[in-house]
Amino acid sequence: MSMHFADRLLAAVRAKRTAAVVGIDPVIENLPPDLAPASRFVRAAAAAAEAFSRTIIDEVADVVPAVKVNSAFFEAFFDAGVAAYYRVISHAHARGLLVIGDVKRGDIGSTAKLYARGHIDVPPYDDVDPAQIPDAVTLAGYLGRNAVAPFIETAARHGRGVFVLVRPSDPGADEIHEFGADCKLYQHLARLLTAWSDFAGSVGECGISCVGAVVAPKDADSTQALRASLPTTPFLVPGYGAQGASADACRPCFLNGGRGAIVNASRSVIYAYQNDRYRSRFGGDWRACIRQAGRDFAEDIARLAS
Repeated sequence: MSMHFADRLLAAVRAKRTAAVVGIDPVIENLPPDLAPASRFVRAAAAAAEAFSRTIIDEVADVVPAVKVNSAFFEAFFDAGVAAYYRVISHAHARGLLVIGDVKRGDIGSTAKLYARGHIDVPPYDDVDPAQIPDAVTLAGYLGRNAVAPFIETAARHGRGVFVLVRPSDPGADEIHEFGADCKLYQHLARLLTAWSDFAGSVGECGISCVGAVVAPKDADSTQALRASLPTTPFLVPGYGAQGASADACRPCFLNGGRGAIVNASRSVIYAYQNDRYRSRFGGDWRACIRQAGRDFAEDIARLAS
């Protein structure tokens, strides 16, 4: 079995001295002009998205420990996009990064087992490169234990991890996650997550589990309470940057000593060339804009993981 996911994650964070994760969300309409698809064929669009994603990885690989690749932005290009998704993961691994596959799967029974096989299991086929499989995936746990158990069991076997949606950053999700009086839905999900991650070997030598939670920084008090209720759970923290959350707002998601959380930024880094702050400095050099935005993000989050 591979090294425990949480131990690998902590080692990667320490090596880069930051808990910053760059989200790979390529939108064709937002790509730099020199990467615009050469035709209206779907394979041209998938190739453009892949080229952009590879460039992002190359520009940030030296300053962040991981990237989060959102499968939806590739699935939009049908079979060509799905193939590109796995190649992008392989490229990130080749650059020494951990990869979170943002797939948000959450079905039950045999369906969940097959989703787990396709997204996080060691491939049983000789012609599939294991480097194409992410180190962790995101899940939706709304169908209960049977929806997440195949992923958790597979992850634990192979030194991989999962991050279950507990409190997303999108304000529209609040009508679901803030539902309840004495106990909000996100609090109930946190309690379930504690039960789901209670098995031998779930916690690595670092004291952190391979079963994580997606937790956005809302108000400080409720975030601190959620953090206290999940003392061994790694948090994947969305909302930084384009969605308005600052590094200081993310601080309550961390355990004492700056451990136990990683912070994701997508648009504020990968589309930095649309930001006057970077465009005025680097002009039309969109790669330099991404590179500098990645560094700024990594340095900002480094204050929380020091």
